[in-house]
Amino acid sequence: NTKLEITWTVLTSIVIAAIAVPTIIGIWEQQRGAPTDMGDVLEVEAIGHRWWFEFRYPNQEVVTANEMHIPVGRPVNVQLASQDVIHSFWVPKLAGKIDMVPLNDNLLWFIAEEPGVYDGQCAEFCGIAHAHMRFRVIAHTEEGFQQWVAGMRTPPVAFESGSPEQQGQTLFATHCKTCHTDDSWRQDAYSLEIQQQDSRWATWLDDIENSRIVSAPNMTHYGDRLFLGAGIKENSRENLIKWINDPNDIKIGTSMQAHAAVYQERDDNKINLSSQEVENIADYLLGLVPGDIEQLAAPQITGGTPEERGEQLFVSIGCNACHSLDADTTIVGPSLIGIADRAGTRTSLSAEDYMRQSINDPAAFIVDGFTNSMVVPKLPASQVDDLIAYISTLK
Repeated sequence: NTKLEITWTVLTSIVIAAIAVPTIIGIWEQQRGAPTDMGDVLEVEAIGHRWWFEFRYPNQEVVTANEMHIPVGRPVNVQLASQDVIHSFWVPKLAGKIDMVPLNDNLLWFIAEEPGVYDGQCAEFCGIAHAHMRFRVIAHTEEGFQQWVAGMRTPPVAFESGSPEQQGQTLFATHCKTCHTDDSWRQDAYSLEIQQQDSRWATWLDDIENSRIVSAPNMTHYGDRLFLGAGIKENSRENLIKWINDPNDIKIGTSMQAHAAVYQERDDNKINLSSQEVENIADYLLGLVPGDIEQLAAPQITGGTPEERGEQLFVSIGCNACHSLDADTTIVGPSLIGIADRAGTRTSLSAEDYMRQSINDPAAFIVDGFTNSMVVPKLPASQVDDLIAYISTLK
């Protein structure tokens, strides 16, 4: 029946077109990134490693692992990449599955509507530990997210001399720090960490069987994390000690146990440290949390003019990490170019008093469109004067 066959063919073609056209448009729209008319877009780079996830925040200059922090109600633009094999980024409650392909960047964007912890998983078979390659997306309120960003740039609490944490810090530096960075809160540490990860990867590739260096998760402020082993165990002291002693007992196939020298010195590939030393390392890692900014000592800066001392202070306490010196660029806080001219128009205070208030009490006045995430150590009045002198020169 020619008419019937033609009818079936035409109707089927129409149905396929009706499905295919919006699907293709949707795929291309997704690859163009998050829409800019739905709020300030957060840029995140997600890199898949065997078998863990690295998250980089280029605009905030923050790097972390296995737990991705985002604000609710804002588009999150995730650039997906892989360092080794094909992985896949999948957070079922937030977005669909997109592959992470070596030498090929894919894009994914989504918006979290409610604060909470969302489970994520690699959804592309990538080797022996694929099933245990998990991560979490932690959605905060905007204020909570800005506090997390500020905390990631704050030095950790100080350990008492001779304490288990301090001894663990020494052990970590001796046996772990070659692969694990634990101080990316420092100024300019973001670009250095990226270089180090690339270098670790290149070193491993040069001698895969015998290399004692591998790409490994960043441990900055590890004590704030909810899970260990790429999201498979609660981050408790008991679990962390087990993990350090014998990672394969929790997650088979870890590169740490396969390559780190401290595991290669025993026939059973367990760590070649005493139980007390392992406990000290665990205590150190769990103690890596942002310190109380009120307790941070102001840097000692002498010599030069007030403007010169203020410029040194501006960099040493990290003002430049949040405040751009380009009028058209926003990092976390507003640009400070021309602040002396604008300051006097914002409140009834003079420009100098306004800047002094903002340094001593950042929450006293919040510029529209920003949140109170400013982190400043307690500065003596003379250093506040120097800082104001420098900021006033920014035109």
